[in-house]
Amino acid sequence: MTAGPDGARANAPGGPPADVIVLDAVTRVFQVGDSEVRALDGVSLSVRRGESVALMGPSGSGKSTLLNVLGCLDTPTSGRYVLDGEAVEKLSEDQLADVRQRKIGFVFQAYHLVARMSAARNVELPMIFAGVPPAERRQRAQEALTSVGLAHRLTHRPDQLSGGERQRVAIARATAMRPSILLADEPTGNLDTKAGDEILGLLERLNAEGLTLVIVTHDPNVGRRAGRLLRMRDGRLVEEP
Repeated sequence: MTAGPDGARANAPGGPPADVIVLDAVTRVFQVGDSEVRALDGVSLSVRRGESVALMGPSGSGKSTLLNVLGCLDTPTSGRYVLDGEAVEKLSEDQLADVRQRKIGFVFQAYHLVARMSAARNVELPMIFAGVPPAERRQRAQEALTSVGLAHRLTHRPDQLSGGERQRVAIARATAMRPSILLADEPTGNLDTKAGDEILGLLERLNAEGLTLVIVTHDPNVGRRAGRLLRMRDGRLVEEP
């Protein structure tokens, strides 16, 4: 990695981009009746490959909107987003879906597990949509659940699991497609302190193994444990020292 004339990071020629996420003056404006709501207001941000970043801020500050933009679930009204060297605004809907499938894992506060399915089957879901052959997806689901400490819970449904175990299943599902980026929206928000610490430890281990991690949180403890803490206020990003 080299530095440009203004001191900003520059990607090394011939190698993978040092910055896997680059936002340049991104805005997201919603029309609400006769009014415009500026959920993102000129956000510029770069995240290095393998970095751990926490986003904090009050409700309505733009954190979830920013996470949706980063995950290609929403598109900016203006500005530029480059994801792993690709200009997102130039991608078609099919290409965006492919990027989400290959490069990005999502973890949510509410887990979003299918109640009638076993833990293993929940982990298999994204691989089913991606067309992974049955034998391979069963093996990868088992490996993913084993990696989060749930080898003994493969056949259990969500209602047979604790909150911490459900979130572990959600993390296994998010990583089964072997993404390079994990986006987590309040991943400890529904958990007690012990379970929350265990989930944070798991996310930190995945990050140490090379996964780029962006976490939205209200919890100062989560923010402190990230490699970099950013705060959102009125749709703008403020980096903490």
